[in-house]
Amino acid sequence: MIIADACSVILLAKASVLEGSSSTYNICISTQVYEEVLAGKQKQFQDALLLERLAREKKIKIIEAPSASRRRIQRDFRMGEGEASTIALGIKERAIVATDNRQGRKAARIYGLPLVGSIDIVVSLTKKGIISKEKAQEALRILREEGWFSPYLIEQARGDLP
Repeated sequence: MIIADACSVILLAKASVLEGSSSTYNICISTQVYEEVLAGKQKQFQDALLLERLAREKKIKIIEAPSASRRRIQRDFRMGEGEASTIALGIKERAIVATDNRQGRKAARIYGLPLVGSIDIVVSLTKKGIISKEKAQEALRILREEGWFSPYLIEQARGDLP
């Protein structure tokens, strides 16, 4: 199980690999993350429309995060509700956390949670043969443009592609 935050969901959707990810991995999100991403539906953002469809088709599961631990994590790490709920669910489910958020990654490490980012998921999908190397290259290009990744991380990921 992978518990994803809003940033990861949005970036994977923009990179056109969210659907492939949800077919390959058991991806879950918190109610707060779902609401955060779906706020973009009013502006017809494709990531919001895609997430809504994948949730409706039960390809991405929505889980309620424990509120007490969510609030504590939000306060202790000075992070938003969506990121805090992702970490709280990761702790509750002892699951892998998918986040590209600096504070989210820090919290996941402190709680000893397995951690992946959007780049890792793209590389993994390629290694599993779910997406082609060309599709992965395009996804990494989009992640570079849309995300806050250092050029070094993108180049390293390109080198890790089969």
